[in-house]
Amino acid sequence: MNSVLESAVSQDPPAPEREQTVAREDLYDLLGNCRRRYVIDYLREHQEPTSLDTLACHVAARENNTSVAEVTTAERKRVYTSLQQTHLPRMDEVGVVEFDKERGLITPADQLAAFSLHLDVVSANSVPQSVIYLALSGLSVALLLGFVAEVPLLSSLSPFWLGGVVLLLFTSVATIQHVRDR
Repeated sequence: MNSVLESAVSQDPPAPEREQTVAREDLYDLLGNCRRRYVIDYLREHQEPTSLDTLACHVAARENNTSVAEVTTAERKRVYTSLQQTHLPRMDEVGVVEFDKERGLITPADQLAAFSLHLDVVSANSVPQSVIYLALSGLSVALLLGFVAEVPLLSSLSPFWLGGVVLLLFTSVATIQHVRDR
């Protein structure tokens, strides 16, 4: 019995599993750095293991507002070094990516999905969702006020049709954004 107790005590404890959620402080820390946001954005878009060199080129292109083909060696090296030494190890520690430093391979982790709700990356040619829905709400209120004020075209509609138009507007915009974001 004594040997059973000794073997149970001498065994190493099981490795702790990664947290299922990202702590709020870690989330803010990661999102507080532009380079990390670019990494998260790239990995959310591609959802596959990526080499450090490829990731560094894409991040450098975004930072310098240029194409990947136009990134200079100095720009790529600067980003590569900071990703390898600082950003990716920190992101791996939090559980957002799996960073294999030996192979230079970055794999998106399950925790990356937690950033979808917190990261509203808007490209230069698009409008934030909040602005779109605010405009739709304003249009809906204008239609309602026009109906109440008995504006000729709007007052001829029944409230059922007016509600249907508003619902159709919101459904159309939500569907377009859903298809675009896939």
